[in-house]
Amino acid sequence: MRAIMTAISIAAGLSLAPFGHAQVSDAPSPAEVMVLGTFHFTGGGEDMINPEVDDFLAPARQAEIATVLDRLEAFAPTRIAVELMPEHEAGFNARYAEFLAGERELGVNERQQIGMRLAARLGHDRLYAVDAEGGMDFDAMMSAAEAAGQSALMAEWQNYIGEVQAHIAETDSLDKSVLERLVSGNSEEMQEMHNLYLLLAQMGGAEDPAGAREMTNWWGRNIHIFANVARIAEPGERVLVLYGSGHKALLDDYFQGAPNITWVDPLDYLVTDADTATQ
Repeated sequence: MRAIMTAISIAAGLSLAPFGHAQVSDAPSPAEVMVLGTFHFTGGGEDMINPEVDDFLAPARQAEIATVLDRLEAFAPTRIAVELMPEHEAGFNARYAEFLAGERELGVNERQQIGMRLAARLGHDRLYAVDAEGGMDFDAMMSAAEAAGQSALMAEWQNYIGEVQAHIAETDSLDKSVLERLVSGNSEEMQEMHNLYLLLAQMGGAEDPAGAREMTNWWGRNIHIFANVARIAEPGERVLVLYGSGHKALLDDYFQGAPNITWVDPLDYLVTDADTATQ
């Protein structure tokens, strides 16, 4: 035991030596990670609440997307991660290479319109697919709540989801620009609406805790996404993560808590002083 304590004391002393300080100062800075919560340009389809769909290839929308790219470019990401299963990454990057070569037009989805276009501006040779498996059985949760006699909880759920839908209808409508919709989707108010999942978690009884089971899947899927991003967030890298805004609250929590990663707020880049002055 004395030998172990002596070794610890020596190690502690070395860490305070000038040489130790030089090593720390020379170490690369932690990775910076920005999670940009997006709406799905193609409508999503499988999400709890899906956005209205517009023609994002129309000139006006293309100009709006260019404005978003101008602001994200200021972050100067060195890597861009997208909501795509890893097994599709090679095919996605093959299409990106064809786009760079002028052999393919971009599709409508945000992975291409924001991810590929920004990557091309920055001279990236690839993008990264970081999604993970994980479904959510709403019918099972509702059935379990009904079987458990949780009428008050179900009424509270209906009221809360109605408030969320009303907020989205107001701030995420087609009369808003792409930039305005992204600013709204990344706002603190929108992220607080993630609390609706904690209502779902309560659904079901001791014999069939369907809500807790499904929310375990949801939290688990997002921790897998976090881990996939963290693997490419090497020291000194700046990683932009493009993901559906429903994931942002959890992903932000994970990155803010990770001791080896610096979290970056996209609103610091999406919202300029000029925007604030005109509000």
